Amino acid sequence: MVKLARLLSFVVAMIFFGTAVPAYGDMAPPRWFWLKALAAHILLVQHPLTGLLESFPASADPALSDVAFTYDVAAAALVLAHQGRLDAASRALQLYRQMDLPGDLPGVFNTAYHTERRTPTLEYACHGGPIFWTAISLIRYGERTHQAADIDKGVALLEWAIKRLPHYQGGVAMGTEDPWNILMSVENNWVYYAALRVALPHTVSGSSRRQAFQEEKQRVRRWLTRHWRNRGYGDAVKALDVYTHALLVGPEAHLEDSQMDAHELAIWAKGWIDELEQLFRVPGASRYDYTDALEARQIGRVRAGWLEGTEQVAVAYLTWAPFFERMGENAFAGKLREMASQAHASVLIWAIPGEEATMAIPNTDAIAPFQTFQEGWLARPLDEPALNGTNWAYFAEAGFNPFIERLPEEASAGE
Repeated sequence: MVKLARLLSFVVAMIFFGTAVPAYGDMAPPRWFWLKALAAHILLVQHPLTGLLESFPASADPALSDVAFTYDVAAAALVLAHQGRLDAASRALQLYRQMDLPGDLPGVFNTAYHTERRTPTLEYACHGGPIFWTAISLIRYGERTHQAADIDKGVALLEWAIKRLPHYQGGVAMGTEDPWNILMSVENNWVYYAALRVALPHTVSGSSRRQAFQEEKQRVRRWLTRHWRNRGYGDAVKALDVYTHALLVGPEAHLEDSQMDAHELAIWAKGWIDELEQLFRVPGASRYDYTDALEARQIGRVRAGWLEGTEQVAVAYLTWAPFFERMGENAFAGKLREMASQAHASVLIWAIPGEEATMAIPNTDAIAPFQTFQEGWLARPLDEPALNGTNWAYFAEAGFNPFIERLPEEASAGE
């Protein structure tokens, strides 16, 4: 049955998405086709009462049943709002909108929640990464709907992080509780940096709050400049999300907050992209792995395509192509667009057709669960729908980067 679904999705991609891969021909559907199919799956996994979305519906792991990861919910709310489903996006954010700021009470801004009971589950901890994503989602939703309260809540979450998250040499720790209060994540600090940039325009010019946000942004940026090739402080593992997030923040962020001019930045970005391609591209494929080959060998696994991460590569390359066009490097910009297109198409062929013309993206292209890092979680296989993969497939198809772009005023579902 799984093989039949794979074959069906591949045939659909061959027929409808010819322009994604030049070798497939010139037949292409209207742009809204995939956007609607991906958004339809996201709506399908949204709980009708709580608004929370199941991250791994139909997973073979019973521990993941009816579990909504906070990060996934935040990203899904951005997808729904981009699609013009503002009511569904609002319901997705409702639990977090009503929550107190993180503090001494347990269960506030937990990593994951039960979709029906809205109670904390799995990792009973408050982590910075999901909070930063929730802040971005609330601010972007508030910008789109002109709801000042949502913008204020997103800004307040980041102000909490400035005051309450442990800081080391300018960067922030992963959480407030042991052991997270001494663990540093480069990926999380990139998301924090992006969130601070999203929030800054919503602080009052000349206010103490704006000054605090600006100073924090500068401190985090300096920390990232010292540690941006490692997964965490003192952690030598090469991880794809560290490389993608350094690009996803966009060229304007680097120009504003580093010592590089445009020419120097172009040299840096080319080198960074070359490293990414050398370290993480799965041999013989247009997909990218969680880690480099060395880490994969150390834990005894074959290279696998991380579909969420592959779509992050696609969005990152699309983000940088206009910069290189402005620099007059049209050939390199074209190469980035081509690699983004190929990566995106290589994800779409693993789409899982569902009911009511829905389409979900798995977490990986692997046939069975596997361990991502030596101490990492089990990545889910290709026959299990994953909200994280579906969210980023939508972002790649839409060419939307929430780190640097506001949600469009018009719905993106028009035919």
